[in-house]
Amino acid sequence: MYRSELKEIYFQALDKIEAASLISNNISVSGDIVTIAGNEYLLKNNSKCFVFGVGKAAYNMAKECEIVLKDKILGGVVVSTSVGKLSYLKHFTSTHPLVSEKSIEAATLLIDGMSELNENDLFIFLLSGGASAMIEKPITGLTLDDFIKISSALLTSGIDIKALNTVRKSISDIKGGKLANRIKAKGEVLVLSDVIGDDLDTIASAPMNNGRFSHHIIGNNKIALEQAKKYISPKVEIAEIITTTMEMDSVSATDYISNEIKKYDKNYESFCILFGGETTTVVTGNGNGGRNQELALRLLLSNSLNENIEVLCAGSDGVDGRSEATGAFLDSEILDKIKQAKLNPETYLKNSDSNTFFKSLGYDFVTGITGTNVMDFVIILKK
Repeated sequence: MYRSELKEIYFQALDKIEAASLISNNISVSGDIVTIAGNEYLLKNNSKCFVFGVGKAAYNMAKECEIVLKDKILGGVVVSTSVGKLSYLKHFTSTHPLVSEKSIEAATLLIDGMSELNENDLFIFLLSGGASAMIEKPITGLTLDDFIKISSALLTSGIDIKALNTVRKSISDIKGGKLANRIKAKGEVLVLSDVIGDDLDTIASAPMNNGRFSHHIIGNNKIALEQAKKYISPKVEIAEIITTTMEMDSVSATDYISNEIKKYDKNYESFCILFGGETTTVVTGNGNGGRNQELALRLLLSNSLNENIEVLCAGSDGVDGRSEATGAFLDSEILDKIKQAKLNPETYLKNSDSNTFFKSLGYDFVTGITGTNVMDFVIILKK
């Protein structure tokens, strides 16, 4: 079994886009000069800078900012789903994937904090995936209950992230550049992308994207998978990144991945092929699971694997839908275990219950919240 190797490939990918490297590569201090993504700012007359942020990676990125900037930080607010305190910044734990009262409170903290900055102040804004649910200020006339109903319906509808965030922006008074509209200060936005093509209008529903502030993509799916490829290349005959922009429903993705598996299996004794992106799935039952585990379940049913091929489908954020897992493994031994347990995979698929299926077999992949988010990985390994 290659499970330990699949895990190592996954964590190699994560290491490249973890907070320490992202921040240290993009923020530095020399005397009174702060350099942010290559742009230098002179802190005059002992002035200091502010740090704000929102998203699944915001807490870890903010911790690294404190290490780099130390007492150059005067204050700021960071919103994430993590739990913990920061030394120079206020950290607020919000909710995801659904909007809640905490999302309203988090938005108010950000709006109040950033609105107080003046023209001479400098800020760094840390933006990552998941922010769309963590901060919210519904437009006038729309109650939080109405907003939650709309968001819940969208999340289970199967629409892609761009369409989802387009709707979110239209009913929000903080998204779509509306937070940026309240700011007088100068600053830079550092972005960890969790969307196809790094579309700044889509990432986190674009709270800071009003055209005034520079956005810098400092981490994405491609950067992560390039590190995974670098790690595994010496161990197989060929290692390839097939795509970092896989954007399709889980049925189409299964066909796409299966065809690539068959092609490489025919031509190579050993290989590792990597897929990045984000599939969509329509929830058809009340079970536990998510898009990564459903994709793994569909790959299992596609009969495209053999005794030498193993698979890991996993999200980079450590969370996959309604489950504690972030993904699932596949190998040749799973078929015997299914027979022994007398399970019917089709039943679990129809009930959107992929996590229950894989967990009962010991094939679920649990990491806990990773503190980063660059969409999903599919790792196919033959050795």
